[in-house]
Amino acid sequence: MHQDILQDWDFSYEDSPNQISRVCLPHNPVPVGLDGQNHWQGRCCYRRTLQVVSPAPDSLYKLYFGGAMHTAVVYIDDQVVLVHEGGYLPFEVDVTAYLRDGLPHLLIVCLDNTDNFDILPGKPLAELDFCWYGGLYRNVELRTYPAVHITELVSAGKVAGGGIFIRTLNATEESAEISTGVHVFNSGNAVVPLLVSLSLFYGEKCLTEIPAARAQLGPQKDRQFDFNFRVKNPHLWDLQNPHLYHIKVCLSDECSGTVLEERWERFGIRRVSMSRSGGLVLNGQHIRPRGANRHQDHPWVGYAVPDQAQRRDALRMKQAGFDYVRLSHYPQAPAFLEACDELGILVMNCIPGWQFFGESRFEEHAYRVARELVRRDRNHPCVVLWELSLNETPMPEAFMQRLQAIGHEEYPGDQMFTCGWLDAYDVFIHSRQHERIHSWQNGDKALVVAEYGDWEYYASNEGFDQKKGLGLLDADKNSRVLRREGERPMLQQAANFAEALEDTLASPALTDGLWSMFDYPRGYEPARAACGVMDVFRLPKFSYFFYQSQRWPYLDEMGRVEDLTIYIASHWTPQSSLNITVFSNAEYVELFLNDELLGQMMLSSRDLPHAPFHYTMDRFIPGTLRAVAYISGKTVGEHRVTTPDTPAKVSILPDTCGLAPADAQDLFFVHLRLEDAQGNLCVDSHPVEAQLKTSSELFVVSPKTVLTEAGIASFLVRKEQGPIQGASLTGTISGYVPVALSF
Repeated sequence: MHQDILQDWDFSYEDSPNQISRVCLPHNPVPVGLDGQNHWQGRCCYRRTLQVVSPAPDSLYKLYFGGAMHTAVVYIDDQVVLVHEGGYLPFEVDVTAYLRDGLPHLLIVCLDNTDNFDILPGKPLAELDFCWYGGLYRNVELRTYPAVHITELVSAGKVAGGGIFIRTLNATEESAEISTGVHVFNSGNAVVPLLVSLSLFYGEKCLTEIPAARAQLGPQKDRQFDFNFRVKNPHLWDLQNPHLYHIKVCLSDECSGTVLEERWERFGIRRVSMSRSGGLVLNGQHIRPRGANRHQDHPWVGYAVPDQAQRRDALRMKQAGFDYVRLSHYPQAPAFLEACDELGILVMNCIPGWQFFGESRFEEHAYRVARELVRRDRNHPCVVLWELSLNETPMPEAFMQRLQAIGHEEYPGDQMFTCGWLDAYDVFIHSRQHERIHSWQNGDKALVVAEYGDWEYYASNEGFDQKKGLGLLDADKNSRVLRREGERPMLQQAANFAEALEDTLASPALTDGLWSMFDYPRGYEPARAACGVMDVFRLPKFSYFFYQSQRWPYLDEMGRVEDLTIYIASHWTPQSSLNITVFSNAEYVELFLNDELLGQMMLSSRDLPHAPFHYTMDRFIPGTLRAVAYISGKTVGEHRVTTPDTPAKVSILPDTCGLAPADAQDLFFVHLRLEDAQGNLCVDSHPVEAQLKTSSELFVVSPKTVLTEAGIASFLVRKEQGPIQGASLTGTISGYVPVALSF
């Protein structure tokens, strides 16, 4: 049994222990700026009462921390029960001895996120290209285990063991062979005649019962139980149909029939192979997915992002046309991986690292983190690559060999693919700015383009001196653009990304990762990295629609066209370019101005799945541009852009990305739009103050007053535990009638 303990924490900084605030988890010690300035580093403490009423005499009680940045000291009643180093992966604390009396106890968690050369990523925050923030930024649970129980994946400390480990040994459309390991521990004082049984489920249907295993499990003993079974006509996990199964493991006393514990584990049946000659093959089918790099932080809250908000980011990536993501440059939230499982997004999972190598304790920490990363995430079908390498860091050969070996020790068989930016792993990952994606080869070893689209348009020094920025290129031609900067730079970014994607497609790479999906703050520079296809508020730039258009449309069972993109990359104002670009995956496009046909739009010569369409206007005429998409001679969609008139009203848009607010804690963006009387966004309006007010069920995490950017003011709203019942939002932009919305 797992119980979230997210509420009723008292928080204080070490240098002001009497200034206490009541907080809920996940939590970041300070509000985070949009541009990575004034990072907080220091020591802080979280306190709350911990009690188990009527504790079972044979049960174990453990605290499970999903993530605590980055050195944690856990106290019960002022006694140290654990010191843990490393901020990105989970750990457990056994508190059974304290909670068995049924009385309240004081739990204190003290955290230190100051620079530490021995803890990955090791590099000082002020020199780092991302932020690690602080606090108890993931969930904390009080876990109750029976005396005989299945262990926890990470804390069991077993090579290729601990918890439940599921592998697909082989798979076709006719049959699949599945290996399942179950690690059991008896913390009691008696020998238990143990029966371990497995059931396979697809949806709510039980497909098969696997023959049970038996053992006499002695006190304070553990045992690994291994099962192999076949699945007939399996539903294979892939990018379009990410089918998922569950295995239910039941531990019972064979003599009495008493069920001791039940545990469910989700997995997907899939097989992957990677080679230079064969490419990336999923379930026997060659695929060439497009991908992007992602940082997990959100404005104002840093890493303290609840599960549902993590899922929305995965959904945004899938909706943008990406089927692969590199989790740069650290282990990210399990909820994000769960969403990738559900959506069909391949994942490169990464240990923390960026342009830094430390001493012996640093090396040992890297080995431990690599093991724990594989243990935590090995059952996710989405994870196909493991970056057990320090990004852009010179590393000793012996260090890389050890990490390579660890990957295969922890995940035996032929479905472990380690990767690194130096050629010492199963797969070589290389960035486009390093200029070897076409020339590198090493036998039949596979290549993945780790990053492209940003640095090669920004500087000439391969990205190894980002703090000094030597050799900066023409600022007007780089890929870094804030959405408020308008059309020209956003068109330049889209053109850069199209050119760079075309180049990676011409390389032997299996897949590639755009840098990046979202804008993000960094440690070393007081300006956010504005190279995302979406900004920090998750609002799309023009390049978002370029990537959407690289998908192939298809007909659904009703004959309707799905995954169609048709988007005019223009605001159509007097400042707009007369060279009109339309992103579409249709066969051809017609362009109209004020319902007058201008002509059929011409494809560019780029060798892309769907190159942009272009049309040149003679002059600007205000009104409505309309692009109509055709497939097989039939109209399948259209997009309109109208010259905005003077601002007249405000609209309010909660961005839940199609995922309703969760009953648990949640976090979502709310956008106020300044529009003309017809509802057109006044994108060229000057920045004006905007405010957001909420009812008691919702809290504005961002500043309550912000300035509009390109006609939009963005806020971040937090919802606490429990369903929304009658919650409301009221948005105001200075000088206009307020607008309200009820849930």
